[in-house]
Amino acid sequence: MEEQQQHDEPMLKTCDSEATSSYQLGGFGVDAAIGESKRWLQSLEKSIRAIVSIRLLSVRAFDGNGASFSVATGFVVDMERGLILTNRHVVTPGPVVADAIFLNKEEVDLVPIYRDPVHDFGFFRFDPKKVKFLQLHEIPLRPEAAKIGAEIRVVGNDAGEKLSILPGILAKMDRDAPSYGSSTYNDFNTFYYAAASSTSGGSSGSPVLNIDGCAIALNAGGAKKAASSFYLPLDRVVRVLELIQQGKPVPRGTIQTIFRHTAFDEMRRLGLPGETEALVRQQFPQETGMLVVDQVIQGGPAHDQLRTGDVLIKFGGQYGATFLTVEEYLDAHVGETVEAQFQHGDEQYTATISIQDLHSITPDRYLEIGGGI
Repeated sequence: MEEQQQHDEPMLKTCDSEATSSYQLGGFGVDAAIGESKRWLQSLEKSIRAIVSIRLLSVRAFDGNGASFSVATGFVVDMERGLILTNRHVVTPGPVVADAIFLNKEEVDLVPIYRDPVHDFGFFRFDPKKVKFLQLHEIPLRPEAAKIGAEIRVVGNDAGEKLSILPGILAKMDRDAPSYGSSTYNDFNTFYYAAASSTSGGSSGSPVLNIDGCAIALNAGGAKKAASSFYLPLDRVVRVLELIQQGKPVPRGTIQTIFRHTAFDEMRRLGLPGETEALVRQQFPQETGMLVVDQVIQGGPAHDQLRTGDVLIKFGGQYGATFLTVEEYLDAHVGETVEAQFQHGDEQYTATISIQDLHSITPDRYLEIGGGI
């Protein structure tokens, strides 16, 4: 089993590399490479003005995390309101004291304003008026620009070095959420992107940039003994950012169930009828599998209806449910019910499940007595 890590601690790392170059007769390949290099240079010159090194002190042990000091990365997504996007495991669910260091070494205090209850992203706020000697820049979020084969740059505080620029090629867009261990925070009910960009400690919260200087994903974690890095898609991040900008609350719905994406071959072994598979494949030719119930939380809205291994056929009346479409429906119908159709072996059944407010079961305060929580 591969070992993986969250990038929230400084980690020095040395490696040897050999410079290589390639040429193409006629000059066409060389001219194209020079033009592309200029575009990267221009976009990076702007982007690095939006990227900050974050120093944070977790002052209390909370939600599985101990009191600690660590460094990470974030980037400005709204310079007028002073909003910085980073990882949830950087913002942390507990009390934290943090500041940000800009490219020109100016420092500003950070205040956490949002931590997603499930996914690995959150927002800090700073006072833009405190940045006096740097022309601020904000990085636009473009989740739709993420494509397999896209050339990327992961820019951030890798290994605590303040600014590192790591290249890569986006290779996977349907990787399971990385597992960091049983006793720590793990994301779920989402795909992750993957590329061999060799990120390490301190690069949590770094933007994954394309050649246009847009963030197409958020760096979150990586393998300890390989070059693999894992990035959070930005689809739901964009929604939360827009609601924060409008001064509105962020509805989050849940049925307290963890799904896993499973290939069609495995679906057949779980009892999925061939005609159902054919229907889903016809309507969604890009799909390679379907969602299966992996865990149902005891006492939750679905605990007496769903069973591990049940295949999700329809959700909210729609075939081809994905992590994204399920979450969109849940977030838009908090406090209501949803009808979902499942396959359990040879049996097909419909469950009517209440959609719970996810924030209502997420701790946002604590009582400290005698030094304990």
